[in-house]
Amino acid sequence: ILVEVQALVGHSNFGYPQRVATGFDAKRMAILIAVLEKRSGLQLGADDIFLNVAGGLRIDEPAVDLGVALSMVSSFRGKQMSRDTVVVGEVGLGGEVRPVNQIERRIAEAHKLGFSRCIASKANLSGVRIPDGLDLVGVQDVDAAQDVAFS
Repeated sequence: ILVEVQALVGHSNFGYPQRVATGFDAKRMAILIAVLEKRSGLQLGADDIFLNVAGGLRIDEPAVDLGVALSMVSSFRGKQMSRDTVVVGEVGLGGEVRPVNQIERRIAEAHKLGFSRCIASKANLSGVRIPDGLDLVGVQDVDAAQDVAFS
């Protein structure tokens, strides 16, 4: 299942910033925020962050971590990712992007739905059959993923 992840990051007008997640684990979101602060140098500590998984779905799959992180970065920087890009990957505490299971099925489904670029863990690229017309970009960490997503 492909899902759309939306984030809104803005300066908090109160002493304690709000962190609200709908359809995603709030503790996992807090971990991803900490990773972005520590590993990417983003200053999110004074910002309200609202996260939503569109369509009312509830996602517990670690493969959505990178999409959630890039969604928050997108809102924080005020830069939009290309609409033809799909993102898949688990994010570790060191900021590394870990491989996910069934990557071929995931990218094939994304391609069927019209996506032409996929950002995933570099470790997932070995021996993977890539559909014609799909650009599969491997990244090692969240910084590299940001470079690819917003370049």
